[in-house]
Amino acid sequence: MKLHQKNIALNLRKDGISINDISHKIKISKSTVSRWCKDINLTADQKLRLEKNQKIASLKALQKYNKHRQKELLKQKNKDEKIGQKQIGKINSRDKYMIGLALYWGEGYKKSNYEFGFTNSDAPMIKFMIEWLNLFYGVKKSELILRISINQLHKNRHKKVFDYWSKITNIPKNQFTKTSFIKSNSAKIYPNMNEHFGTLRIKVRQGSYIRRQILSSLKMIRKKY
Repeated sequence: MKLHQKNIALNLRKDGISINDISHKIKISKSTVSRWCKDINLTADQKLRLEKNQKIASLKALQKYNKHRQKELLKQKNKDEKIGQKQIGKINSRDKYMIGLALYWGEGYKKSNYEFGFTNSDAPMIKFMIEWLNLFYGVKKSELILRISINQLHKNRHKKVFDYWSKITNIPKNQFTKTSFIKSNSAKIYPNMNEHFGTLRIKVRQGSYIRRQILSSLKMIRKKY
């Protein structure tokens, strides 16, 4: 039996197969296979074949590792997402109020003038703030003034951008002020150009009282930290 395995090992080695692969193929230890094949002097072609086989084996091992790694990352991602969803639980009225305050703290007008102003490019966030204003301050959509800001590179897409924000907010275009086109020295064209819709600013007609109340609430939060 061992003589048969040795002959197979010698032939495989002459074909440029690595000691490690031979050991796996014939189920014999690497040390034994190495001892059997020690007198084989590989030709230049055999060495080249061995090198090629080793590269293929390394590539397969890397692909196998990457596949396993991606599977583990996906598994962890799904786990993290489920934990995040569970942590939210049921959102009550106070939760909504605090979310709106946090958003305004990050993206709202806090300096310069006394107007209520909120700017962002994220459509769900914009929709949330419009609902939030109505829920906690009784602000109707008819009391809102909207303005789009977008890079001048998108000037030819103005109608599409305008339609997008009007549809997202469900607010007629006559409540939008003139679009602000931002000048840029860059002429670079990005692959997602058609998916970019700039930012939308929300203002409330005579909404300075809302801003004062919001900033007062934020002041109370700051005192705790």
